[in-house]
Amino acid sequence: MNAQSVTLTFTGRDVNNQYLPLSRVVVNNLTRGWQETLTWPDTVLTMTATGVEDYSRCKGLALSPNSPNPFDGTTFANLQVTDPGDVEVVVTDITGRVVGADHCSILQPSNHQVSVTLSSAGIYFLTARQNGNTVTVKMVNRGNGGGNVVTLSGIIGTNNDLPVAQLKGAPKGNSSNPFAFGDEMEYVGYTMQNGVEAMSVHVTQAQSASQTVTLTFGDGLLCPGMPTVTDADGNVYNTVKIGDQCWMRENLRVTQFSDGTAIIADSTLSYTEPHYCDYSASGIPLSERGYLYNWSAAMHSAASSNTVPSGVQGVCPLGWHLPSDAEWTQLSDYVSNQAAYTCGDVANNIAKALASTMWWGSYSGDCIPADQTVNVNNSLCFGAVPAGNCKEEFGHVGEQGSFWSSTEHTSGITAYVRAVGYRTAYLFSGHINKDYYYSVRCLRD
Repeated sequence: MNAQSVTLTFTGRDVNNQYLPLSRVVVNNLTRGWQETLTWPDTVLTMTATGVEDYSRCKGLALSPNSPNPFDGTTFANLQVTDPGDVEVVVTDITGRVVGADHCSILQPSNHQVSVTLSSAGIYFLTARQNGNTVTVKMVNRGNGGGNVVTLSGIIGTNNDLPVAQLKGAPKGNSSNPFAFGDEMEYVGYTMQNGVEAMSVHVTQAQSASQTVTLTFGDGLLCPGMPTVTDADGNVYNTVKIGDQCWMRENLRVTQFSDGTAIIADSTLSYTEPHYCDYSASGIPLSERGYLYNWSAAMHSAASSNTVPSGVQGVCPLGWHLPSDAEWTQLSDYVSNQAAYTCGDVANNIAKALASTMWWGSYSGDCIPADQTVNVNNSLCFGAVPAGNCKEEFGHVGEQGSFWSSTEHTSGITAYVRAVGYRTAYLFSGHINKDYYYSVRCLRD
């Protein structure tokens, strides 16, 4: 058999199947231990292998299977053009009737995207023609896209101001790494939202043919209708959706309550007075480390609560609240039940999914935030940083990120916290004296 090519075309989608532009795609060959990274505008990777390709190909022209297929009104396919010339794409139904077409003059060699929208369910054929060559793939439509529209993109440039609708065609990369049909592959996509990068669900599969790989972004995206939140000092925080919860993506760094009452900047280890402290020498930027608060400041005189929602605004902005221990448990349980976010097939190993990719101390071990030699941290974009605490002369900076809850453990003495440690695979749950200074993450009401 002759060496042939497997072409992977990557597309990003949210949970509602809406298109998301990919800022980069990381391709890991788990069998052979190599990695390739595609960066925008590249969305296609060709790997040389021995075997038979599954897409329609002829001289100068190749058409990948559409994805998704079957589809509910709208689908996409990729057309590889190796010779310049006029190209026509046509969609016909099972009777041969043309239901949609598009034509591009002097299409340049590259990889181009074909968008197909159909109004009626049925079996269809997508055909591309150029220079006397014809390639065809079969499609199955199950829904109504509101009309019959076929669009063939041209080559896109490098203008970052282009609207998303124009970011369709993209050049392809060629991997020089060894590949064989059946290799175990892993694909991870990234998309930018308000300057923040979100990670897709990991796709792991044996690769034996060319295909379009859809990288789904669910958790880790900005909260719908609430991409940012502003505190009483005017600081703006990104948000992140995880399960049914909407969290602040960064640690709180406000110096006053929403009613204008100032929080004392001190670390006198008071149980009752609301204090905060800062450790600028930690090396972690303030926008990530935030300030550290005692429980009195976190609560702002509210009574202990362990309900869902807690009902305790505390130091959080209006419309947001300090999460109860029960709400932290809700987060932990959800993430533990998603195989894409656990490590080593152990349900409780979720620390890496929540931990930031930076600032952790050095330590070797499977499934811990300090070790990213195999699995990268922060697949949920929660970004827990090891800001430490103020009680022990800023102890545990680089080792632990701890977060207050609104739930008291021992009256007047201790309250529940959650923590991500640099050499611990799970999200730690415990209780600590209220005079400790820990990070605050707020949850949307």
